[in-house]
Amino acid sequence: MGTETSSRPREGEEFHTLRFGVFEMDIRSGELRRNGNLVRLQPQPFKVLALLASRPGDVITREEIQAEVWPAGTFVDFEQSLNFCVRQIRSALGDSAISPRYVETLPRRGYRWVGGTVERVGPPATVHEWPRPVPVEPTNGNGASAHALAPSAKPALKRRFVLVTAAVLVVGAAGWMALPRPPPPSPPVFQRVTFRRGAVISARFAPEKQVVFVASWEGQPWAMHLTAVGARESRALGVEMAEVVAASATEVAFVRGGTLARAPLAGGPPREVAQRVVAAGWMADASEFAVVRRANNRLHLEYPIGHDLGETPPVGGLRLSRDGRMIALAERVMLQDDRGRVAILSANGKRLVETDEFASLDGLAWSPAGDEVWFTAARLGAENQLYALSLDGRVRTLYSAMGRLVLHDVSPDGTVLLERTALRAETFFRRRGETTEADLSWLDVSGVEGITADGSTVLIVESGEGGGPDYMSYLRRTDGSLPVKLGPGKGTAISPDGKWVLVIPLHDPDHVEIVPAGPGEPRSVTIPGAVRHDRAGWLSDSRTFYVTTRDEKWKWATWLVDAESGEPRRLPLPEGRMLMFETFSPDRTQFAIPCSDMGTTCVFDTEGGDPRPLQGASKEWYPIKWDSKGIYLRERGHGVPETIRRIDPRTGQVEVLFEIVPRDPAGALAIGRVAIADGGDAWAYSLLRRLSDLYVVNGLR
Repeated sequence: MGTETSSRPREGEEFHTLRFGVFEMDIRSGELRRNGNLVRLQPQPFKVLALLASRPGDVITREEIQAEVWPAGTFVDFEQSLNFCVRQIRSALGDSAISPRYVETLPRRGYRWVGGTVERVGPPATVHEWPRPVPVEPTNGNGASAHALAPSAKPALKRRFVLVTAAVLVVGAAGWMALPRPPPPSPPVFQRVTFRRGAVISARFAPEKQVVFVASWEGQPWAMHLTAVGARESRALGVEMAEVVAASATEVAFVRGGTLARAPLAGGPPREVAQRVVAAGWMADASEFAVVRRANNRLHLEYPIGHDLGETPPVGGLRLSRDGRMIALAERVMLQDDRGRVAILSANGKRLVETDEFASLDGLAWSPAGDEVWFTAARLGAENQLYALSLDGRVRTLYSAMGRLVLHDVSPDGTVLLERTALRAETFFRRRGETTEADLSWLDVSGVEGITADGSTVLIVESGEGGGPDYMSYLRRTDGSLPVKLGPGKGTAISPDGKWVLVIPLHDPDHVEIVPAGPGEPRSVTIPGAVRHDRAGWLSDSRTFYVTTRDEKWKWATWLVDAESGEPRRLPLPEGRMLMFETFSPDRTQFAIPCSDMGTTCVFDTEGGDPRPLQGASKEWYPIKWDSKGIYLRERGHGVPETIRRIDPRTGQVEVLFEIVPRDPAGALAIGRVAIADGGDAWAYSLLRRLSDLYVVNGLR
């Protein structure tokens, strides 16, 4: 069997298989496999993928693709069909239009394979007969043959010798016998650390076989604890609402309210280190921090603190290698979602390797030898498994189990701090005056994304295992009727009149789809220059919507769009500011957003900007809706329970509208989106619930 690895096929070259990364394409059968497992891909997308992969680095024009895949005489809507094929290819490969690893889009030109070298496997030049196995002769006990061989026969037998493995059958004195197999590796050993009902949000190893963790038990406030492995009790450290970064022989480092601080493990007041911190990592000797923090409405990576290594996308975690020579990041690819990838950077910020995109990513740490980053993630849904990313870019599975795993730490001796958790998102609905809430949850991760003006219907997105690889959007009436499936993608808003839904495709977010709630055909709208459409919502007329986008350099912009014409108009916002909620005034001439990061609320004119602080607003609140009764605000970073307020923008008068208090507070991690009907007479919200058990694990390699 011959192989070829040059970048272009030679004239007349035949090949029946293409191999790249963990993928293999069988041209004859039309099958795509990932690590040997079949990946579903329809015939037309398969042909397009084969064409692109067979010519790495070349720009394949749309005309070339049409001629190859849809030859003359084929009657299709070519543009729509090609866009469909590319979306299917990216979904199958786990690729992204924003940061492509395999297929790059060249606007108005075509596509280019950027996935590196592709191996082409051709048919064998000749057919060889597979050697027949030769029985191994019994010996006389001293290693010599029990039957003498004629000298002329020995060379021939040597030429026919077949590699013997543990599975080869041999002939013994008593007949056919199997050589013994090596014993299977010992399974990992789990030792439980926590025993109460609730959620753990962060944990690290401390010296002398201790663990420091932050948890909420039975709905009590989040608090930091210290426990010894093997003990049943823990000691509170007097720190609340924080995230553990690391622990040294004498101190613990944590982030609380955007402030990085360090405090004595034995107890005592903390010392602040840095402000506006999103994520942080600590060297093994506790000498230096690496941080991601906000500056001028952007996220910047600093190592050490004060030395800017450049901008970074949103992150869900940061770990500094023990020797301080590398940085591992859990990067987010969507706002308000834990989809992401793991990246390894050098100490000067140079990107070394990264993984493909995972559907869920939560938890990472450096391996004992420092030659891998271990992380917990899921390729589909939220059932995270333990993986390892090597410094040459290979990803391997370390441990798989039923349920969701979250990695918190790895010690130098290989002991792992691992959380086994049950994660669900639940959706609830209530009308003013009612004493109980209706549970509108459908599958495993049910997130509410919108509500009609009259409160009769909610938009729900299933983003877990039940939602599938592309998520799934549903409409559900608040009377408890069965939901109606709209289709794949992340629904972001339902129009006030209940007739239209805005949906952003998960794997091809370069456009927004306007999907009818009833009969009708969907339409798509694309903002020129945008590589990702992150959020979209309706204005009060149900004919205009806003969309927040970002370009290839992660620069944000928010646009007003006419749903009929698709014509966009950019909103006058300062650089780095964006609109994420339906906070336009009823006459659509103004909108409300925070004046700056962690700042109070301002009112902007849709034409000229001209921001003015909202009278009566606190910097602890942020706006989520504006109707004829006023501007509705949530509490920033408050957790569960939460109070929703309403301000009259003319007088600044503040009114407490309602409180969100879960019936079962145990494991209530956070309140997701809150959707409010006009007048505040009905509302729906999503609750993220996490029930955790923390373990120390030995034997993972």
